[in-house]
Amino acid sequence: MVFTTPVFLFLFLPFTLGMYFLMQKRFRNAFLFLMSSAFYFFGEQKMLFLMYSVILLNYCTALLFSNIDNKINNSLIIKERGFLIKKIALIICVAICIGLLWYFKYWHFSIDIFNKTAALLGINYQLSQVDKILLPLGISFYTFHVLSYTFDVYMGKMKADKNILHFFTYVLMFPQLVAGPIVRYIDIQKQFEHRIITINGFSNGIRRFCFGFAKKVLIANTVAKAADKIFALPPEQIDFATAWLGAICYTLQIYFDFSGYSDMAIGLAALFGFKYKENFNYPYISKTVGEFWRRWHISLSTWLRDYVYINLGGNRSGKLKYYFNILFVFLCSGLWHGANMTFVLWGIWYGIFIIIESIFLKDFLQNKKLLSHFYALLVIIFGWVMFRADSINYAVHYWMQMFKINMLNLELTQEFLQNDVILAIIFGIIFSIDWRTPYKKLVCRSKTHLRFLVFKTAGYICAFLLFILSVMSVMSNTYNPFIYFRF
Repeated sequence: MVFTTPVFLFLFLPFTLGMYFLMQKRFRNAFLFLMSSAFYFFGEQKMLFLMYSVILLNYCTALLFSNIDNKINNSLIIKERGFLIKKIALIICVAICIGLLWYFKYWHFSIDIFNKTAALLGINYQLSQVDKILLPLGISFYTFHVLSYTFDVYMGKMKADKNILHFFTYVLMFPQLVAGPIVRYIDIQKQFEHRIITINGFSNGIRRFCFGFAKKVLIANTVAKAADKIFALPPEQIDFATAWLGAICYTLQIYFDFSGYSDMAIGLAALFGFKYKENFNYPYISKTVGEFWRRWHISLSTWLRDYVYINLGGNRSGKLKYYFNILFVFLCSGLWHGANMTFVLWGIWYGIFIIIESIFLKDFLQNKKLLSHFYALLVIIFGWVMFRADSINYAVHYWMQMFKINMLNLELTQEFLQNDVILAIIFGIIFSIDWRTPYKKLVCRSKTHLRFLVFKTAGYICAFLLFILSVMSVMSNTYNPFIYFRF
C-alpha cells in the first residue's frame, strides 16, 4: 500500500483517522501500532516478522546499555568491564542488523563483484548465486531508524525507553515506514507520551499532504513517463536534445517523488499530532555540491554525518583523513540507495566534487552566483544520469550523447515531449525555486487580519484543488511508479 492509491486515500486513512479520534488517548499509540502493522502487512506479508525481530533486537540492546550504565553509576560493576560489555553488545547488534541488510539487499551484488574480481585476477573460481532474494520493503529505512536509537542510547544522548509499545510504534509509523524521512527516536520520544492536536496543526497537515500528493502525482509521475521511455532506449539511438530531455525529466522526477513523499509523511504525522523535521530544502537552488547535500534528503545526510562521518574523525585528523572520510561517507550513501556499481560511483561522484570544492573552487564560486548555480546543476544532472542508468557503460554512453550537439532528431524529441510533460517540466522548475521569502513578505504586507485570512484561505483552496486534480489523475492513469522498492 502506498499513499497515492485509492485504497489508502479512501479506505485506510479515513478509517484510521476516524477511529484514532474516537478512542481514548491512552489507546491511541496501540491503535497506531496495529494500523501501521496492517499497512506494512498489506504490501509485505512475508517480512513483517523480520522487521519485528530487528526492532526487538535493538530495543533489548538499548535496555542492556541503560542497565549497565545504572550498575556503573551505582558501583555495582567496574566501569571498564561495563564499557566492554556494551561495546560487544553494540557490535553484535550492528553486525546482525547490517548483516540482514547486506543479505537481502547486497548478496547478489557482492557475489557478482567477487566473481568479476576473481576473473580479472585469473582465479579459476566462481561463487554460485542463490535463487532470487526478495528485498523487504523499506528495509534500509527501518534499519537506520533502529540503529540511530541504539547508537544514541549507547553514546548516552538518551536513556532507553522501557515502553516497548512506544518504540515499536515509532519504527512502524506508516507515514515514514517505507519512504522516510529517517526520523530519530530522540526527536519524537516525548511526543508518544504527550502530543496536542490543534485545528491549525491538523489543517496544516492536510495542506502539506495535499501539496506533497500533487508533487508526486502531477509532476513526478508525468515527467517519469518521458524519463522511463528515454532511458529504455539504447544510448546510440538517443540524440542530443532527447538525452537532455531525459536527464532533466529524471532530475525533476527524483526530487518531486522524494520530496513529495516526505511532504506527505510530514503532513500525515501532523494529523496524529507528531512533528517531523524537514527532509528537503529546495536543493536545486544550491550553488555548490556541498550546499546541495545540506538541502537534499536531510535526514539521511544528518544520519551519515552523526553516526559515520563524526565517528571516523570528521575533519579533525588532517586533510588526507578528511578526504578519505568524505569519500567513505558518500560511498555509504551510494550503497544505501541500491546494490549496483552505478550507485557506488554516484556516491563517489559527489564525494570527489565536494573535495574539489574544498581545495580549489570554494573561493572561486563564492562571488559568482550565476556561474556557481550553473556548475552545481550540471554536476547534479550528470549525477542523476548515473543514478538512473542500469550500468556504468550505459551512463557513460548517455553522457556522450549529451555532448553531441550536431546530433539532433527533433522528431524523436517531440515523441516524448507531450503537452502534459511540457507543463510538468515548467511547473517542476517553478516549484524547485524557494518562493517562501517573497510569499512571507507579501503576507506581511497585508496590514489587516482580513487580508491575512484571504491569503491563508487561498492556500487551502489551492491545496484542495490540487488534491482533486491528483485524485483524478490517479483514477484515470494506471502509471503510478513507486521507486522505493529498491530501498
